[in-house]
Amino acid sequence: MMGSLGTRHGLEWLLGLYFLSHIPITLLVDLQAGLPRDLYPVELRNLRQWYTEEFKDPLLHNPPVWFKSFLFCKLVFQLPFFLIPTYVFFKVSP
Repeated sequence: MMGSLGTRHGLEWLLGLYFLSHIPITLLVDLQAGLPRDLYPVELRNLRQWYTEEFKDPLLHNPPVWFKSFLFCKLVFQLPFFLIPTYVFFKVSP
């Protein structure tokens, strides 16, 4: 019984870290393709440029309109959602 409880707690921490890690990635990298350039410092713009060149990501390098609409949905729906499970997995879980 204790082993399954420990496994459950470990899984909750893993999921919490997953959601927590996606918040800065979404804010600092992904949304650069859809938000005004002036919102981001040069260092973050350079990070995005390095990422798109290194991993040859055409969607972040030159985002089409349909991809920008997905980024808008990410900002409005996914980002707030990530905050909720992060809180639940770290504060509410026993």
